[in-house]
Amino acid sequence: MTATPRSRRLRTLAAALVTTAALSLTACQTGTADATGAVDSTRPPAPAAEAGTPAAEAEQEEAAPGKEAEKEAGAPGKEAEKEAGAPGKEAEKEAGAPGKEATQVADRKAATKTTSCTAKGTKVTVTDAPRPINHLLIKATNTSDTTCHLYYAPYLRFDQAQSAVPFIEESKPQAVVTLAPGESGYAGVLTSTPDGSHPYDATSLTLYYAARSGQGSTGAPSHPALPFDSVRVDSSNAVTYWQTSAADALMW
Repeated sequence: MTATPRSRRLRTLAAALVTTAALSLTACQTGTADATGAVDSTRPPAPAAEAGTPAAEAEQEEAAPGKEAEKEAGAPGKEAEKEAGAPGKEAEKEAGAPGKEATQVADRKAATKTTSCTAKGTKVTVTDAPRPINHLLIKATNTSDTTCHLYYAPYLRFDQAQSAVPFIEESKPQAVVTLAPGESGYAGVLTSTPDGSHPYDATSLTLYYAARSGQGSTGAPSHPALPFDSVRVDSSNAVTYWQTSAADALMW
C-alpha cells in the first residue's frame, strides 16, 4: 500500500518526538546544572575530586579551619583546668609549709632545751686524788637525754655537818659548766691540811646541786660513796667550783 503524504508527516513527527524525548532523558542523566538549576546537556558532568589533586587539597584546606577551630576552642579549656588546678596545689603546699616550719622550730627548741643538773639525771662518783695529797675528785656525768648546767659549786656535807663545805672562790670559771648527754663535770675537794683544826673521820657525803639563782640548792641530793671507809676532814676543808676537766679541778 502506498503511503500518503499525510502518513509520512505523522511518522516524521513521531520520530522527532521520540528523538526529543531521548535527548531530554540523556540530559537529565549526564548534563550539568547551571546557575539557575537548569541542566545543560552540552556540558560534561563534573568529575569527582581524586586524592592528591588540587581540588582534593582545596577540600582538605576548607575542612582544616574547622578542625583547628575545634582544637583552639578545646585548648583554652584545658589550659583553664591546669591553671585552676595549679593554685590549689600551690595553696596546699603553702598551707603545709607553716605546719612543717612549726614542727622544725619545735624540734629545734626541744634540741636546745637545757635545765639544771640534778641527782635525777646525773651520776656522781668520788675518787681519791694521788696529787695533790688530801684531795678528793668529784665527777658528775649527765645520764639524761637533755643538756644540763652545773651552776657554781657543789654544796657538800660530810656526815651530819651543820654547814656546807666552803667554796674556793679563786677557782670560779669564766663560764657555767654545761653538760651535754654523756659529758662530765668535775670538782676538787681539799679534805685537810697540817694547819687545820677540829679534825674528824667522815664516813658519808651528801652533794646538793646549786640553783641557777645562786640561792640554795635545786632538786634532790646525791649520796656518792667515799673511796674509803672514812676520810679525815678538818676546818680547812674546801671545794672548787665545777670545772670542765679533772686537771682544772685539782689545781687548788
